[in-house]
Amino acid sequence: MAPLVAQESIEYWLYDSPSAVAGNISLQYREELDLLYRKHGHQPIWMDHFRLNKAGKTLVKSLRHTASDEWKAYRYRISKLQTEIERLSNQPKHAAAIDVLLSDAYIDFAQQVMNNELLPNNGELDHPSFRKVAAPPATRISSLDVISLLSQSLEQGKLYSLVSQLVPSHEGYQRLTNELDRYQEIADSGLWYPLDLDQELTLGDSHAQVPRLRWMLQSYGDYRQGTLDWLKPEQEKQDPSLLEQDYKSGDARDEFKVDDDIVAAIKHFQKRNGLKKTGIVDHATLERLNVPPYFMAQRIALNMKRWRYLPKDMGDRFILVNMANFRLDLIENNESQLSMKVIIGKEKLRTPVLAETISTIVLAPVWNVPHRIAKRDIIPMAKANPNYLKEHNFKIYEGWQIPAKEIPITNIDWTGFDSRENTYRFVQAPGEENSLGHVKFVIPNDQSIYLHDTNHKELFQYDMRALSSGCIRVEKPMELAHALLARQNWDDTLIQKVVDNAQTRAVHLKEPIPVYLMYWTTWVDDKGQLQVRDDVYKRDQIHDESHKLDSIVL
Repeated sequence: MAPLVAQESIEYWLYDSPSAVAGNISLQYREELDLLYRKHGHQPIWMDHFRLNKAGKTLVKSLRHTASDEWKAYRYRISKLQTEIERLSNQPKHAAAIDVLLSDAYIDFAQQVMNNELLPNNGELDHPSFRKVAAPPATRISSLDVISLLSQSLEQGKLYSLVSQLVPSHEGYQRLTNELDRYQEIADSGLWYPLDLDQELTLGDSHAQVPRLRWMLQSYGDYRQGTLDWLKPEQEKQDPSLLEQDYKSGDARDEFKVDDDIVAAIKHFQKRNGLKKTGIVDHATLERLNVPPYFMAQRIALNMKRWRYLPKDMGDRFILVNMANFRLDLIENNESQLSMKVIIGKEKLRTPVLAETISTIVLAPVWNVPHRIAKRDIIPMAKANPNYLKEHNFKIYEGWQIPAKEIPITNIDWTGFDSRENTYRFVQAPGEENSLGHVKFVIPNDQSIYLHDTNHKELFQYDMRALSSGCIRVEKPMELAHALLARQNWDDTLIQKVVDNAQTRAVHLKEPIPVYLMYWTTWVDDKGQLQVRDDVYKRDQIHDESHKLDSIVL
């Protein structure tokens, strides 16, 4: 586009057009755009030769991914933008309209990112450690600030770099973008509809819905590629009732039969959805298969936003807990060096999302029972069984000051004791009965949340492990302790000796390690497979005053 033609076309949309651009879109930031394009000589920013440039393509993709969860009433006009881009011609005014609309959307998007307004569940995540990442800037970034940064990047030839910085650079975020695209394509194809089954399907069964099941499994990435040559596009678009009529007419060809390939695909689907790997389309599997791709796209986009909780540099070595997956990984140089199951807080006692640093490991810990747990659990136990405290190695102190006077357990009449007025501190001695087990990994916070061993190992056998009072219990505490202390010449023998002696010892890490307690119900694993888990904390049920995303209960 010649510079003079470009100038005239952009000036038309900014000054001479009616109040709307491209037919029916009103500009949100007309004054700011006037300043921007004047400084830039009224030349296109996002277009080169009637095509989106690299920065423009990146911006459109970022806008689409961000708006896909429909959490907010986003004002990017992404549907209209995509429609206009798809029919983009060599008409200068058309290209100029797209450029102006993209700049308008960019201002809105950049403000949301820079002011930390794209963090779902932010109302819940109020721990001080989280504010290091999630807090809005002391002074709100304005639309004029955004224009200034954009102008500066244009002058320096760094437009693409500026746009790229608006999305998380974490590999976990980038992996999810491909799956978001997949489910949006399925939804947009118009070919998806739910399976209508009145029975379980297992190996050897025949059913009219099997072709649709096979198509669905391939679309989701679970069915072996290249085995659907018989499934023609016209067949894909058939109404289920037509397939059923064909099946009932006696034309029960192999495509209506559940074969080994389908069973393998079902098992693959079940595994990455956290279901029992049976190869049978049972009720739970059918429910998961029938989650509309539109809703899955929303859910993936929402989980992508959760990567915005994290700092850009997480460190070369850190502990990452995904609470929705009940799993902890010790990451070093982007690879998991140690992985284990965890138990997290119950739904009503949620473990908070938290970003902090572990600098101390306590071997053979005592347990200073938090007031809320003493009130809810310990005191009722003492009332029910007068010997409970003694049997479980508890001592009682007058208060939380140190030192504090010890109160003989037998001096307290638990019968009429009102737990709401409790001022005592309950302390459990080290040993096999200790609820913290043999190791505690201290996380600085005001909610008494930390990682620890447990004296109830049997709970790790359950798939749903939201069972604690808020702390995170780890499956392999001794291995984790050794991994963190190995650089300080603490071997397994020395660690075990301290534990066996039941003498509490706090060991300070010479190299404190970051720990991130996160919550992702969807993520892509190292094998490139989309993993989906139940929303145990109902954190996918997010909304603001103007818009709501219905939770997909899986």
